[in-house]
Amino acid sequence: MNTAPRYLSTERAAELLGVAPATLLKWRTRRKGPPFLRLGRRVVYNENALRAWADAHAVTPSMIGAAHARRL
Repeated sequence: MNTAPRYLSTERAAELLGVAPATLLKWRTRRKGPPFLRLGRRVVYNENALRAWADAHAVTPSMIGAAHARRL
């Protein structure tokens, strides 16, 4: 079954990620963070793309250990 994509406002996207809406704004201006769409003046996030972006940026314990070892 093909369902239409669900688009989230900046506020809802921030809630889903556990960050402040201002953080998403900062990421957009720095061209980092999750992909977004501009629909006229409105900024929205595709919920599936947002979840995929979050999953792709997960940090594993081994990554933390490697970063810590590089600082020593």
